[in-house]
Amino acid sequence: MRVVDLMHSQLVTVSPDDTLRDAVDRMDLYQVSGLPVVDNRNQLVGVITEHDIIRELLPAPGDNPDSEQYRESLQDIEQRVNIVREMKVQQAMSKTMVMVEETDDVLEAAALMLAKKVKRLPVTSDGRLTGIISRIDICQAFLEDSVS
Repeated sequence: MRVVDLMHSQLVTVSPDDTLRDAVDRMDLYQVSGLPVVDNRNQLVGVITEHDIIRELLPAPGDNPDSEQYRESLQDIEQRVNIVREMKVQQAMSKTMVMVEETDDVLEAAALMLAKKVKRLPVTSDGRLTGIISRIDICQAFLEDSVS
């Protein structure tokens, strides 16, 4: 079975110039934890996830997130939130992406998700974003007897 057989082609995306507030609003509205980032030609240029946004909101905890020094660094969180809210997606997105082609095998895509510890993979054809496939798509296909 090929990725194209399971992928979702109705996509929710953001542009690099959208704000992180815009990205969070779309994630909340569509109940997803990450979004592909595409340019005006529908070229995939990155991925923005909840993890990326939280990384911008919180100072790096270092080796000891329970330390007094780290707790003190959280004191200016309100100011940091105001900055992050207006930050552009391109400033926080992951530019190094794990993706698959429409013609790739579904089992190879599943193995890639496990190896790279990602929940979803953008699907491309000739560099253009055409869909997205998630772990649940693969689980459902195999465990609901859609695949023999």
